[in-house]
Amino acid sequence: MMKTCLNSRDGLIVLEMDKLAYIQADGNYANLVYMCGDSVLVTLGLSKLEEVIRRAWPCEKVSPFVRMGRSLIINQTYLSEVRINTQKLVLSDNVGHKYTLSVPKPVLKAYRENIYDLYVRNQQM
Repeated sequence: MMKTCLNSRDGLIVLEMDKLAYIQADGNYANLVYMCGDSVLVTLGLSKLEEVIRRAWPCEKVSPFVRMGRSLIINQTYLSEVRINTQKLVLSDNVGHKYTLSVPKPVLKAYRENIYDLYVRNQQM
């Protein structure tokens, strides 16, 4: 299980990276949402959180966290659907927890191509 820590105003927040579904920007704050439904509001922006994730993840492993535009970071481990027409991205653990997130169409199109390359084209080689 991958864990990291963030300093908060009141102490220390331990993040369970494997269970984190997504991170949503909220002004100067960020809302970290776990797949189980729990969430934590932190006083860091997405750029700082990207750096925390980058430092916490082992160099030999590829991080499943991907930035989706200006206000969202997702954990691709839970990726279930990419709906271009409705501008939605669905994250699910396939045991009852599901999040449907709004993402700009250009971001979703580019992401879909990357995912297709990752899962389909690499298997054809």
